[in-house]
Amino acid sequence: MPPAVVPLALVAIGVPAALRALVGRPRALGAAWLAAFAAVAVAQAVGELSGSRVGVLGDAQLLFAAIAALITSALLMLRERASRGR
Repeated sequence: MPPAVVPLALVAIGVPAALRALVGRPRALGAAWLAAFAAVAVAQAVGELSGSRVGVLGDAQLLFAAIAALITSALLMLRERASRGR
C-alpha cells in the first residue's frame, strides 16, 4: 500500500466509527466504511486534479478526505433515519 493511501484509509475508517461512537449512527458501519472509502478516493482525485494544497500530507488530501467522509456518513445517517420512519 502506498504511504499516501494510509492516512486516507484511516480517515475513511475513523470518521464513520467516530460518528457511530458519538451519535449511535450510522448503524450499518460496513456500508458507511464503503461509502467513506469511495468518497475519500474521489476527494483525493479531485484534490490532485485541482492542484489544491489545502490539508496536504504527502500526496494525501486529508482535509478533502475528511470532509467527504463526514458528508457521506451524514447522508447515510439521514437515509437510515428516513427509512426507519416509513
